[in-house]
Amino acid sequence: MTNKRYQPLVDLLRSEIEAYGKLFQLLEQQRSALIQQDTELILSLSKVVDEHAAVVKQLNSDRKILVSTIHPQDKSSILSLLTHIKDPDLQLFNELVREINRLIRESQRQLSRNQMLYRRALEVSQETLRILRPDDASDPGIYKRDGYLGERRRKSFSSCAARSA
Repeated sequence: MTNKRYQPLVDLLRSEIEAYGKLFQLLEQQRSALIQQDTELILSLSKVVDEHAAVVKQLNSDRKILVSTIHPQDKSSILSLLTHIKDPDLQLFNELVREINRLIRESQRQLSRNQMLYRRALEVSQETLRILRPDDASDPGIYKRDGYLGERRRKSFSSCAARSA
């Protein structure tokens, strides 16, 4: 039985585990959509992933506030709080923290894989455009890899803005 003082933290850590697990599932679905090249699903999942990442971030912030409330001298570190917790609660907290850390690592790996798939899809699209439309080979898309507008599109937007001003 967990000390009543720590029960809200246990509940919050469990919620955080659920949220990270859900984020991992969403990233897996996103990877599958990337592999299947399902554009609509990719776009909708990107929005859902962003929204869920905000939920995870809020839970993380709530946890830091709760830890600093329980033990003000420990700032917001869950690991420093663990030094004050006695058995059997310590084992529970260690497992919860271990699971959160595992899910964070797995989510980061999945995110890296998805980014690699995004880059590869962009390269394939650019190569296809080079073959189909060789005249546009120097500027195949609206946006460059870094997310900024391509030069040609930027100039056309600038001229439109200048005409409308």
